[in-house]
Amino acid sequence: MADTNQIRIAPSGDVIATGVSYEDFLADYDGQHMEWVYGDVIQRSPVSQTHDDLTGFLRMLFQGFLELTGGGRVLQGPMVMKSMKGLPGREPDLQVLLPDHLDILRENEVAGAADLVVEIVSPESHRRDRVEKFAEYERGGVKEYWIVDSERQDALFYHLNENGVCELVNPDEAGIYHSVVLKGLKLWVALLWEETLPGLFETADMIKAMLEEK
Repeated sequence: MADTNQIRIAPSGDVIATGVSYEDFLADYDGQHMEWVYGDVIQRSPVSQTHDDLTGFLRMLFQGFLELTGGGRVLQGPMVMKSMKGLPGREPDLQVLLPDHLDILRENEVAGAADLVVEIVSPESHRRDRVEKFAEYERGGVKEYWIVDSERQDALFYHLNENGVCELVNPDEAGIYHSVVLKGLKLWVALLWEETLPGLFETADMIKAMLEEK
């Protein structure tokens, strides 16, 4: 039932079922906001308006960037990612697959590590996003991990180095974060805390401007 060689950090969240195989989880909870952690099915909390706004903006940003730079996919929860055998099946808020890794995309899961993962922190998910998922994504081989916390107005950006260790990558002096995985993508971090986030056309203009600067 449970995979071997597991990374054992006690999971947080509301457990709604136990003793469930990963295969049964995919079949029985498909399309629901759930995660599978070593046989336990954990229900994710409903998202806030701010959480939804941030997810929507970042998805537009990633999707537009990919469309103009060679393709790929942006996936949103409840799509599950199981980064490797022995690790939980998580539901990232956003996950980006570059063209070379589209082969790990299945009908209802990403069967491997996404190239970039974003978690938008909720009041009850601090430990899960910053500790549990950080350790899992690092071990599973996620190349870039963003933790976005609107309540604290804090964003952390990690890149998996050649030794398999997640290193913190800070924005530059102007407060702009330069993605390691999505070459040429730049984010003015303070923009994430604006009351009104950019819409479709403004986001498209941002992407075109950053690509012109490459």
